[in-house]
Amino acid sequence: MPSHYFTDSNPWKSFVYDDSEQAYSTFRPQRGPRSFMDYWRSRGSQVEDEYRGLIGQMALRGEAPNLEYGDFLRDYPWLSRWMDLAPNERGEDNRRFNPSMRYL
Repeated sequence: MPSHYFTDSNPWKSFVYDDSEQAYSTFRPQRGPRSFMDYWRSRGSQVEDEYRGLIGQMALRGEAPNLEYGDFLRDYPWLSRWMDLAPNERGEDNRRFNPSMRYL
């Protein structure tokens, strides 16, 4: 998404940022392999928990916890997090490349 969508002068920014579900639906990847899309479609609460943990860590360090959820999502490493998963967690079926042993 172009960065000008998220400037303070955009009067509609709060429409996305004020609702965590709307923000997640807006910022999660919209294109890619089906397994990639399905994975992120079902991980909203997990990503939000990660955000809340980061905000809490900021507060405990004495920093102002001023990171908005939309900003967190905009910079979230979607692809690298998905690639860090094991192939079976990504929904990849590699059995066709590694068939099981058949006993006759």
